[in-house]
Amino acid sequence: MKNLEQELMAGRFPDFAKLADFGFEKRNDQYEYLCEIGGGSFQAAVTVSEKGVISGKVVDIFTDEEYVQVRTAGHRGGYAAKIRQEYLQLLEEIAAECFFEIPFLLPQSYRIACLIERNYGQKGTYPFEKKPACCAFGTANEKYYALIHPASENGADSGEGMTEVLEIRCGNEESEELIQKDGFVRASQIKKGGIGIRMEEDFSDEKIMSYVEKSRRLAEGRTRVSSIRREWVYPANPKYFDLDHGFSVSDQLYWKQSSKVRVGDLVYLYYGMPFGELRWLCEVTEADIPNTGPDDGLIRMETLMRIRRLKFFDGHLLNRNLLKKYGFTNFRGPRYMSQELKEKIIELYGPIDPDGNMNQ
Repeated sequence: MKNLEQELMAGRFPDFAKLADFGFEKRNDQYEYLCEIGGGSFQAAVTVSEKGVISGKVVDIFTDEEYVQVRTAGHRGGYAAKIRQEYLQLLEEIAAECFFEIPFLLPQSYRIACLIERNYGQKGTYPFEKKPACCAFGTANEKYYALIHPASENGADSGEGMTEVLEIRCGNEESEELIQKDGFVRASQIKKGGIGIRMEEDFSDEKIMSYVEKSRRLAEGRTRVSSIRREWVYPANPKYFDLDHGFSVSDQLYWKQSSKVRVGDLVYLYYGMPFGELRWLCEVTEADIPNTGPDDGLIRMETLMRIRRLKFFDGHLLNRNLLKKYGFTNFRGPRYMSQELKEKIIELYGPIDPDGNMNQ
């Protein structure tokens, strides 16, 4: 459910440089703006997260309590209406000076559309005459794998509403499982094997993009993947690539493929000396990609795979001394993960859920 601030900013996204010019201060992962209203009797506090989500409140300076009357339209009493109007004017000024219009209602919808464009080099189109607000992403075979459109708060219907839904492909069985979970609604456009995800920050962008990636594979017809998920240990040499920095920039990386990995396989990355430890758990999202990039002469890479980070192994627990106990002493190339070492990792870091993520 959107709050007052989000309703006013619907269809807009912040320009963070302009937030700073307006007077917002960066604190941790959000921008904050404070000012007095009501002749100095109240303080307005407006916050914008790095994801573009806005929130705010008005606090009575004398009681240090939130003045909730500003959230009720038509509140009885001229004084409350005056404070509400002054706060709304502040929000409208912030919207005019610090936000720009986007073709979506919600910030997460805009972020996901930007991620799809960045990851796949594809901008959304608006091909449906009867649903002009529906943003579509399709494959070369003209099958849609992601549709973002307005919806009512009760489901993924075609009416203009207070929320937005991302529809993706997942298969009939999985769609029936997902519809039982919070944050999912029945798809109205991809009716066969589709599901709708409410774009209200219930899921991280990373999680949603994992569904988009799977939907894209299904739309392309890449469905013949073994149900047995294989698990690999791959070496990563810090002399050639800063793995931690790479994953701080993007949740997916292209990596040298030197084994018969398949989409959906898990890859444990061993970060070489001077670190000497298993550091990241990843999932293969694409495989058998011909390397057409320039040859830097350091590493010969004819074939690439794309991997998505799932888990960072903190605490340096999976170090060389522990790995030696399970027979892992040579990391010149990829190896299968042993059942014994996997059980030890689960003991230390928790089980792996069906999506590949490790729960602690």
